[in-house]
Amino acid sequence: MKFKIHFLSIVAFLMVASGVCAQQKVGTFAITPKTGVTVSNFSGHIPTNLVFVVGPATPPTYNQLNEYTDPFVKLLSVSFDDKKSKVNFTIGVEGQYQFNKTFGLSLGVFYAQGGTRYKTKGYSFKTDDVKISMKNDLTAHFDCITLPLLANVYVWKGLSLKAGLQPEFAINTKTKGDISMEYDGQTTHVSSLGDSPVKSFSLSLPVGLGYEWKNVVADFRYGFGLTNIHKGNDLGGYSKARNSVFSFTLGYKFQL
Repeated sequence: MKFKIHFLSIVAFLMVASGVCAQQKVGTFAITPKTGVTVSNFSGHIPTNLVFVVGPATPPTYNQLNEYTDPFVKLLSVSFDDKKSKVNFTIGVEGQYQFNKTFGLSLGVFYAQGGTRYKTKGYSFKTDDVKISMKNDLTAHFDCITLPLLANVYVWKGLSLKAGLQPEFAINTKTKGDISMEYDGQTTHVSSLGDSPVKSFSLSLPVGLGYEWKNVVADFRYGFGLTNIHKGNDLGGYSKARNSVFSFTLGYKFQL
């Protein structure tokens, strides 16, 4: 509720300030560098699975049949699917051509951090001789290069509605966290857990609201994921998930 109130307050401020707006001139092209914050999450189900292997203290040896003579001591696994939003950073640039007073078309390229956080802080479990402890939330990164193609419809002076299509190319899908394992009087800490089970390409539908004040551009967008980003097999719908991102950016428009 507080978020909705703040959002409506910003919209109201933009409408009051419309008397000093400076919309892009018809028939011109403009470049707008932008930076801001995003709030991301994965909708649907995309669990993270951790596997812990406790092996012998010395390297395993092989017999004549090429079999381990020292088997692994224990094999443990745990899965998490309770997620929460992750605050991120984005930066990029957009170019826009203004066809008339009402309609403009823009294409951008952004580096956008994304992903989700799993509620694992304080989680621990213990067997007879092994204890696993998690000191913080596991963070699944989904950092992408995005190419938003947007139609910008100006409804009132510098105020515009936006909608379009956005291809996303993942460049960082690591899962990280602070995990410790205790066994036989020894403790091991792990921070990097490998890649998240997500695809390298996804597609989103961005919709939003923009406002231009002189050369300053404020932009609010929400990206609806259109494609399933889970890399694994579909298990009765359990492995279906989509990228979900809200973003707020500020930029400065250079009219060419």
